[in-house]
Amino acid sequence: MAKGGKHKLTAKRIALIMAIISLVSFLYKLGLGILSSSMILIVASISTLIVCVCKFLFWHKMNGTRSEKKRTYFFMMTLALAFGVLFLLFAVLKVGGIDTSSKNNFEGIIGYIFIAFVILMFVLSIINLKGALEKDDLVVIGIKEMIFVSALADAVIIEEFLYKVILKYQGIPFMGLINNYFPLITAVAMLLVPLHMFKRFRNYEA
Repeated sequence: MAKGGKHKLTAKRIALIMAIISLVSFLYKLGLGILSSSMILIVASISTLIVCVCKFLFWHKMNGTRSEKKRTYFFMMTLALAFGVLFLLFAVLKVGGIDTSSKNNFEGIIGYIFIAFVILMFVLSIINLKGALEKDDLVVIGIKEMIFVSALADAVIIEEFLYKVILKYQGIPFMGLINNYFPLITAVAMLLVPLHMFKRFRNYEA
């Protein structure tokens, strides 16, 4: 019995596994961005890397004091703000037509497979928002807030690939306009998250 207990999936081990899964997800999204030669997609993938970092922090600080968790939450808030500003910058560049994008429209089965995987990740991000971890843990709350930011970035990736797949259908009106301005609208929504986090940070008593 003692020997078998060594392999028990503890909360700390589960946290580590979830962090590793986020790392794999980041590498996949980064690969999509590089494959499509789109800077906005490459930047969007960084949100998943930030989620990965936050999950590793949670794994490391799982049994930390309230003061330690408050400092960790502040670091998460800083990452959320930095990413939001970075994403906004590249969204503005995209509106201005400065977003190097390959001519690959990802038509056929390959395009649909790409979209299916990204949509799956998007759905999993939303499900993670309703995780069973304790909601009174400030670091857990921070992870959920970063997952929301990542889900917004995933929405941009999905929109971009949908645009590439249906680009051959020239009869669809306003598609190019939506493709240019959707990341900008999403970036503004992202910046609301660190503002909300600051309010929570200020009211949290260590």
